[in-house]
Amino acid sequence: MTAQNLDFGGRVAIVTGAGQGMGRAHAKMLASRGARVVVNDLNADNAASAVAEIIADGGTAVVDINNVVTGAEAIVQTAIDAYGRLDIVVNNAGINAFGTFWEMDRDTWWRVFDVTVKGVVEVSRAAMPHLIASGTGRLINISSNGLMGVPLDSAYSAAKAAVWGLSIGLAAEAREVGVQVTTLMPVAWTPMTQDAFPNPVVQEAMKENVPPEAVSAFVTYLAHQDTTTYADTFEIAGVAAGRVAIAGMERVDAAAATPEAWVEQAEALTKDGAMRVFHNASESFRDQMVHLAPELDSVLPEDAANVERV
Repeated sequence: MTAQNLDFGGRVAIVTGAGQGMGRAHAKMLASRGARVVVNDLNADNAASAVAEIIADGGTAVVDINNVVTGAEAIVQTAIDAYGRLDIVVNNAGINAFGTFWEMDRDTWWRVFDVTVKGVVEVSRAAMPHLIASGTGRLINISSNGLMGVPLDSAYSAAKAAVWGLSIGLAAEAREVGVQVTTLMPVAWTPMTQDAFPNPVVQEAMKENVPPEAVSAFVTYLAHQDTTTYADTFEIAGVAAGRVAIAGMERVDAAAATPEAWVEQAEALTKDGAMRVFHNASESFRDQMVHLAPELDSVLPEDAANVERV
């Protein structure tokens, strides 16, 4: 893969939630590099406006206003009807609402979770047969560093954690059928983040350093048919990106499997120390078992994705 003139050669992309913010920027940049884009958004005016901009700039795009939760099959069918194929899906759609967990309206909480998680699940399931048939299928799921926990934002944090867990597992499955799955935790100045960061100093820094187009550049790189970077999670903000994984402290041993033995280890359990990185559950499982039974070091494969099959 060369760094000059990335071109998608007419490959077809769906971007959900593409009427404004990051999704709109993703759709426009993919189209600017020769992808034909389905601009999905519940807001018909926003979707039509994005498509009009793409066409005015010489790109190719169509509007889709189906719901990602209840209309996923129809979204995919829009791509097939318009262009006869599907190569790329960017699961960007999501919503947010703030409130104390135990006081927040139950329906609002679940709506945030359902739109964000079910939307990714349903669109991905509908798209997978076509991404497999493409031969260069790319699935990019938008999570958030909010999965680490944000006060007054429990529904969004839980939803983005679910998207991350889904994507890590799906990446290993999809690799077997030639589809590259990658997870992003983006930071950008969008209509959603304007409400999340009221401090004017932070707002000004975000406007200056993290425009949505910067995230779109990374999305477009990952979506390209020649890209070999995938099956990881990346934080991306502005022109800086970094891999993200779960990390664990050194394991602490109790003298026996009793509650009293763990009382003796309370201080050790909460003490900072050296970290191990785990990219998925299999790597964590291997580390646990080898710690307890060192003879398994030569039995459990280094390829963590295959640990559970042994």
